[in-house]
Amino acid sequence: MSTNAKPDFASQELWVPTSQEHALHVVEARTSATPAAAPGILFVPGLFSDGRFFLGGQGDGPARYFVDEGCVAYVASLRGHGKSRWPAKRAYDWSFDTYVRHDLPDLVRAVRARHTGPLFLLAHSMAGYAALAALGVDPSLQASLSGVCTLSSAVNDYSDGGLKKRFQLGFSSAVAGVLGRFPAKALKQGPWDEPAGVMRQFTDWAPTGAFRSADGATDYWRALGQVTLPVFAGVGAADVFHASPSRAQKLVAHLGSARKELAVLGRAQGLSWEAGHFDVVRGERARGEVLPRVLAWMRQTAPAH
Repeated sequence: MSTNAKPDFASQELWVPTSQEHALHVVEARTSATPAAAPGILFVPGLFSDGRFFLGGQGDGPARYFVDEGCVAYVASLRGHGKSRWPAKRAYDWSFDTYVRHDLPDLVRAVRARHTGPLFLLAHSMAGYAALAALGVDPSLQASLSGVCTLSSAVNDYSDGGLKKRFQLGFSSAVAGVLGRFPAKALKQGPWDEPAGVMRQFTDWAPTGAFRSADGATDYWRALGQVTLPVFAGVGAADVFHASPSRAQKLVAHLGSARKELAVLGRAQGLSWEAGHFDVVRGERARGEVLPRVLAWMRQTAPAH
């Protein structure tokens, strides 16, 4: 037998009920040797994506690293994405606020009810700042978690990215407004479309650097001050367009946590490359150089007993 063989891997599917009769798909993955009190990690993918971003088509994605290291993975898909179930009437009728007030809280509560050990939330891109906003809007959720890790997460504005960003955000919102959703799959931006309401909020925020609910009643920047959990925020040093280090710093600065860390992941921090938006999470270099750092942070935050 090869000494490099991976531990056995078992998974099961579950669906978490949420608002408007949607049900969110979650894959629970572990090895047979994983103890009940092992750390659990709720993985939430970002825009246009689903749980396969973390799990891979054959269970070999980034989440597998954590499973092989003795954690339990709970790999989620937001509404309208992946194998999440639609209501009888299929409509792209939600916004970013829906992720904040319904999907993220319902996922955290459902996974906490299943898992007995420490629980972390690890989110990519848009899901990272949606998760932090959810924890700020409803601080009671924080009792369910030991900490949060965001990778490639920063709220978009026009401070970097130049004319390309202004065009892309405007184009995306306009197309979504005409079609009722942004056709990410048709335009090869990702496997799942996003509603016009989600895209509209991005273009609402960008000109002034706002971060607020669609009705303007909730200032998410202010809500982030209620987040007191430990937070690890990692962004790629080369990720200027989607989640630049300067905008990630702005996100972290608004958090109320006494224990928060921003890691700009690139050669200056000892990596063998300047990480980007996706390869900071996916690929062999991330598996060898980024994910071990994330796991070490989790172990320091919630030490094994």
